[in-house]
Amino acid sequence: MGMLHSHAHTFQTNCYGSWWGPKVLLWLILIVVSFFIPNGFFMFWGNYVALIGATIFILLGLVLLVDFAHSWSEMCLEKWENSSSNFWQWVLIVSTAGTYIFTFALTGVLYAYFAGAGCTLNQFFISFNLALCLLITVLCVHPTIQEHNPRSGLAQAGVVGAYCTYLIVSALSNHTHETLQCNPLRDGRSTRKAVVVFGGIFTFLAIAFSTTRAATQSRALVGKGKKNRVELTDDENGHSELGYVTTQPGRTESPRYQALLAAVNAG
Repeated sequence: MGMLHSHAHTFQTNCYGSWWGPKVLLWLILIVVSFFIPNGFFMFWGNYVALIGATIFILLGLVLLVDFAHSWSEMCLEKWENSSSNFWQWVLIVSTAGTYIFTFALTGVLYAYFAGAGCTLNQFFISFNLALCLLITVLCVHPTIQEHNPRSGLAQAGVVGAYCTYLIVSALSNHTHETLQCNPLRDGRSTRKAVVVFGGIFTFLAIAFSTTRAATQSRALVGKGKKNRVELTDDENGHSELGYVTTQPGRTESPRYQALLAAVNAG
C-alpha cells in the first residue's frame, strides 16, 4: 500500500509539474475545436452547466481561502512567538482589520448606490450578506469553536466576508435593472467596461490561486486524513515517539528474520 501510494503521489506530481509540451498542444487543439462547436451548445452550457460549475468553483474558492487564512494566521503567530518584537502581531492585526474595512466599505457603497427605493431584492442580498459576515465573526471567536480549534480567529472570518462581499458587488453591478436607483452602472459604458475588466482580472487570479492552492495544499479539500499510515500509541516501554508508520517493513526488519539472525549468532 505504501508503494502504491508513493507511485500515485509521484504520478500526480509529474502531471502538475511536467509534460508541458503535451498539455500546451492539447490546449491549442481544444481552442481550435471550440470554433467548430455550434452556438446552441454554448447557450445550453452557459444557461445550465456553467451555473453548477460556477457554484462549485465559489464553494471551493471559499474552502481554499479559509485554508489560506489559517496558514497566514498560523505563520504570523509562529513568527511572533519566536521573535522578541511585535512586528508579526501587528501584521496579523492590520491584515485582519484591512479585510473588515474592505467588507464594511463595500457594504456602505452598496447601500448608498444599489439599495434605493424599490430595490427590494438588492436590499435583501446586501443585508443578508452583512448578517452572514457578522455571524461568522461571532462563530470564529465563540468559546465552543475556540475549544475545538484554538487557531480559529477573525482572520478567517475577515477573508470570507471580504470575498462574499465582492461577489455581491459583482452580481449587483452586472445585473440589469430598469432604473438607475438599483444599478447606477447600467448606462455607464466606460464604467461598466472597467467593472468587466476588473472582474475578468480578478476571476483569472482566483482561478490561478485556486488551482495552485489545490495542487500544493490538497489537504484543504480532502482533509488531513491518516490514510495508509498506522499510529503507534503509548505503551509501557515508552515507544510513542516512533509516531506514524507509513511504509511496509523490509525483509530484514521482520520479527522472524530477527529471530533467525539471533539464533545464528548464538551458535
